Amino acid sequence: MMAFRSLRCRLIRGLRGTTALITLMAAAGAHAATERPEGPPPWRVGGRVGFTVDVMAAPESSGYVLEVFLRIPPATIGQLSRDASGDARLHSTIRVKSRLGGRAITNESDITLTAADSVSGQGKVLLARFPAAPGPAQIEVKLDDLLSRRKGLVISSKNRNESTGLVGQVDLPRAQAGRDLSNIEFLWPLQDASAGLAFVRGGRTRVPNPERLYGLYAGVVEAAFTARSKVGDERPWKYVARVFDSAGQPIAQVESTAAGGRFLEGGAKFDLSDVPAGGYDLEVKAWQEGDPGAIVRRARFSMGWMPETWLRNATDITDDAHFLLEAEDEEGFKSMQPGEQERMLEDFWRVRDPSPETARNEALETFHQRVAFANETYTRLAIEKGMFSDMGRTYIRFGAPTEVLHQVMPAGDETLSQALQEVIIQEDREVSRGINQKGLGGDMRPYEVWVYEGDIPLPLDADPRDTNRHRARRRLLFLFVDEQGLGTFTLRHSTE
Repeated sequence: MMAFRSLRCRLIRGLRGTTALITLMAAAGAHAATERPEGPPPWRVGGRVGFTVDVMAAPESSGYVLEVFLRIPPATIGQLSRDASGDARLHSTIRVKSRLGGRAITNESDITLTAADSVSGQGKVLLARFPAAPGPAQIEVKLDDLLSRRKGLVISSKNRNESTGLVGQVDLPRAQAGRDLSNIEFLWPLQDASAGLAFVRGGRTRVPNPERLYGLYAGVVEAAFTARSKVGDERPWKYVARVFDSAGQPIAQVESTAAGGRFLEGGAKFDLSDVPAGGYDLEVKAWQEGDPGAIVRRARFSMGWMPETWLRNATDITDDAHFLLEAEDEEGFKSMQPGEQERMLEDFWRVRDPSPETARNEALETFHQRVAFANETYTRLAIEKGMFSDMGRTYIRFGAPTEVLHQVMPAGDETLSQALQEVIIQEDREVSRGINQKGLGGDMRPYEVWVYEGDIPLPLDADPRDTNRHRARRRLLFLFVDEQGLGTFTLRHSTE
């Protein structure tokens, strides 16, 4: 069952004292950490300079070629620094190391982006080609915003560009029965291609779709693949491409034949404009006339119909999921494709919709409003979103408190627990250990107590179908203490 994790059991990402503060401030002046995604591509990196990476290995007359596709989505383009002409400039570094020669090959390029690159949800797509061989390969991608400057804080005084990086592992396909079949390459509808998106390869013009996302801006799924037979074997080719839903049931199929020759340049199109959001599999089987079996490739793509699935920053979506899913579900969510994430969140909010007969989902709207308020109100030092502070988490779950007690702890021997005795006397639980700590010369730490009274609605995490797990409450208290005097309040006790 998907639900919020308990506030006290969730990973608290807020600041935890002077040491953590200095560490974060130093990190703010440095390059972003390199992500290491697990599983096959496509890989997504969120944040201000976010991108998506997909790969395709294909046989050629002289060996193998590895194509690395880099997509810069509209959410990234909209956040980049710009020059006086309104253009953004990025520098990409793509490095591939495979068993071919055991050395890394690097491709670097400068990219200029304009507002037109955000048209139709596709963004900007880059292509880099590398010689390769079947087997394992490591792919490194780094993207720098050349017009940005990050000023160091406390420890680092250097100005550096905003950047993001990724290091992933792939296994390039091997031959089957002496024949080769490329990875499946997902394509964007050519008729909608903007200038600079199309690439000509083998005499064919194609627009790669590294996101493998279809639906709102492209209801027709298009894919291409290449097969190669043994030298001298030029029998006619046949192939079949099928789409399977999440239950493994086939929902679309294309069959075709091709003239004899050593190479097959195959392709398939599927009109899936009537299927729901979610993840789907495309399977390709190819063989030559008279073969006892086929060579097979399978790849996953997704369908998404909500604008935010296409246009919203991937980090913002996963940040929302952090509040909405149990830990094990959240980890799986990060590796899902966009349409799969859309379907999972749709299912989550559907059961929480207070008026399912209408087009609006008031619970979802309330959640977004509270997240926006928390980020605006509780963000400190521009290092961490306010939604991840203890106060932000509490506000998102329960909304505005009925009453707020905001005071500074009295000096001398009077402790916080004594000061709050009258407030919590009606509660059965003990105040958490550590509340009685005092500083030199008396305890002067500011604190707040949030009081919720009356008909307290269930938090937005609660599944309304689970009536046994969530009992009605008439009174809730949350105690926050500003441990360092920096305006960041830490949850020290709650009666939830």
